[in-house]
Amino acid sequence: MSATINIRLFAGYFGGAPVVQVPGRLFPITVVYQPIPQEEAAASGKPERLDPQPYLRVLQAIDHKYPPEERGDLLIFLSGVAEIGAVLEAAQAYATHSQRWVVLPLHSTLSLAEQDKVFDMPPPGVRKCIVSTNIAETSVTIDGVRFVLDSGKVKELSYDPQAKLQRLQEFWISRASAEQRKGRAGRTGPGVCYRLYAESDYDAFAPYPVPEIQRVALDALVLQMKSMGLGDPRTFPFLEPPPQSSLETAVRYLREQGALDGAESLTPIGSLLAQLPVDVVIGKMLVLGALFGLAGPVLTVAAALSVQSPFLRPMRANPDCATARRPLESPHGDPLTLLNTFNEWVQVKSERAGGSRKWCRRRGLEEHRLYEAANLRRQFQELLWDHGLLEAVQGPRDSYARQSRHRERRELHRLRRRHEETEGRKRKVLKLQGGEAGSSSDEGEGACSAGPPGVDIQDVKFKLRHNVDELQAAAGTALSSHQLALLKLVLCRGLYPQLAVPDQYNSCRKDSDQIFHTKNKQGIVLHPTCVFAGSPELLQATEEKAEPRRSRGSQDGLSSRHQLLAFVSLLETNKPYLVNCLRAPALQALLLFSRALDTNADCTRLVADSWLELRVSDSAAALRLLSSALQLRAAWERLLNRQLEGRHGEPGRGPDPRKVATLRQGLLDFLQHEVQYSLCRLTALEKQNLYVGPQMVAAVPGLPGLFQGVEMTPDEEKGGYRVTEFLTYNCLTSDTDLYSDCLRSFWTCPHCALYMPFTPLERMTHESGCWPQPQEAPPEEATESSAKATALQRPYHCNACERDFMFTSTEILRHRKQHQ
Repeated sequence: MSATINIRLFAGYFGGAPVVQVPGRLFPITVVYQPIPQEEAAASGKPERLDPQPYLRVLQAIDHKYPPEERGDLLIFLSGVAEIGAVLEAAQAYATHSQRWVVLPLHSTLSLAEQDKVFDMPPPGVRKCIVSTNIAETSVTIDGVRFVLDSGKVKELSYDPQAKLQRLQEFWISRASAEQRKGRAGRTGPGVCYRLYAESDYDAFAPYPVPEIQRVALDALVLQMKSMGLGDPRTFPFLEPPPQSSLETAVRYLREQGALDGAESLTPIGSLLAQLPVDVVIGKMLVLGALFGLAGPVLTVAAALSVQSPFLRPMRANPDCATARRPLESPHGDPLTLLNTFNEWVQVKSERAGGSRKWCRRRGLEEHRLYEAANLRRQFQELLWDHGLLEAVQGPRDSYARQSRHRERRELHRLRRRHEETEGRKRKVLKLQGGEAGSSSDEGEGACSAGPPGVDIQDVKFKLRHNVDELQAAAGTALSSHQLALLKLVLCRGLYPQLAVPDQYNSCRKDSDQIFHTKNKQGIVLHPTCVFAGSPELLQATEEKAEPRRSRGSQDGLSSRHQLLAFVSLLETNKPYLVNCLRAPALQALLLFSRALDTNADCTRLVADSWLELRVSDSAAALRLLSSALQLRAAWERLLNRQLEGRHGEPGRGPDPRKVATLRQGLLDFLQHEVQYSLCRLTALEKQNLYVGPQMVAAVPGLPGLFQGVEMTPDEEKGGYRVTEFLTYNCLTSDTDLYSDCLRSFWTCPHCALYMPFTPLERMTHESGCWPQPQEAPPEEATESSAKATALQRPYHCNACERDFMFTSTEILRHRKQHQ
């Protein structure tokens, strides 16, 4: 069932399988090649704007050759929205002058009502001119088309696996696509196909389009193959093999997301994600949200991110629309703006029913996409119920409520049947208004979805599919500041490692010139629909003077409010864009979510995932934060594993609510820490000289306060010591390594009153050894407990100060120096 299938390829793949071909019926079609002269193309002015004159000549030729009494509309195929705008403007001006055309655009970003106009009938003596992308090539069939004008171009998404970026580029179409476009002119009668390229160009086209598997991300495909036990995807006999680089990127990405382990086998969360028919990022959000009792808002965000944006972008800016949208915008980012929009829409529907159409139109929202999001939200909710991650909602228990609900549904079913029997979709006659499509002859507000008088049939279907009371209760519950902070953490962990860092000179740039960098792609800008595109100050470190850093050793750029952008996707058209962004505190996000975290000796310098460098001014604060992050990550992972183990209802296998509450509070406290630090992206040269290497491994330090109970092993690649699967201690090169004694300062221990020079790390180690264990050792046994802290310490009596200590040999020598 494909218009452009390569039959020989499929039959050969299945061992020469027999083919039964049933061709469609087509009337004769005349093909006219009208290539654009090179001198005209060169003189057309700005290369980025399409010249509409070749298209206007075809309209004029049709007017000249065919009398207006002969029915037959024109379908123009263009590559994108910008090209449609250029031709639309010129064609409408010609139609206004000739009064013989109604010009209509057709592309996916239009509202449903605007798209539906292409199916309406023009007035007598007037033709429709539909200016479309390739959406009209296979997705929709428009009756009455007699003429086709083919530009020969298409914009398709290609995939850059190195930068994990989708690139929308213009290409020549294939011969199969050209034939499919031509066929649109011969559905209802003999037709004409005008081609704005030469026949030699047609002969040079590729026979078939590039298969989708060779131009998209393969994360979901590789995950499904792993769950089906199909072995290594790199050696699978694909019909048309994808690039090896795309497969490698997909495997690496799934490892980063925790869906695959080091041996490329499915992890527990990977097995669950493979069963959820959603994108990996969306699936992770759903699982993580259920753990913290945030399933409601996470379901809404996941559904809204899975459909096309409801925010329409009209060709002419509407200031009233922008003003009406502003209360919906969240300063935290686009996912929460979508959450606000959906919740407000649900409230409006529950209060005013059919009034939601007017509410959406005033704010430039496509209500059909909100209906799609509501349907997806319901499906996601049922998936969580089926997999034991969410308890099913019980229906009304009292008989009166059940009877009322039953009567309401019976009435809704009656209205829907009446609509299907008597209404359907009537073809309306377009009114000619200066070449543009005005309202249709029988079109009132919402006529395209009207059933019985005063009834919005879309609203009827919405109430039949959903428990409106449950949706209203979820939408009407405002998130507290703590819930909002946790929701951002859940979304950020789901999106990680899709992070972008602001350019250090953004504070000196105009709003529209803000630049961001990802690990593999530099010089990215915010998508025009992003909430931060109009309010870039939300991303600035707002403390007193967080100036751009001038050198690595300076204190410039210190702030406690550096932020990163977690994003859903990267899209490149004329520029690379960040799409659907969420801001997050940089230090806390990197400590909690980094796949690789490397430190120097006193942990004041940290490098996350080998590309973002953090320098903390206070070493003691850095150690406290790192210690907290290690504990929180371990607790979060344990509870997540318990949640996955207990999702089939096994008694005692689910996460302990008290431990979940403890983790929730720990995360909130962690977010409240304010530490001065600098944030920058490492240069290529710095990455080459980042690690000390295995030949520089120092003696294993005793750090019971920081890495308690952890066995540290030398890292054979970076140097330093591997503490956990993500943390490598003391592996970063540093100018201070040769002068570590200079970092010591005199300090008095509050427990044993020892006064001597310590580095912050030695201070933390000594203090943890001296600290009396609560309810385990009384104060008088502090000497004994500290003696057990490390096997290297031994009793030492100082004759100079007449006191007893538990010292290592090095500490004894330092103490003696103090009295010299």
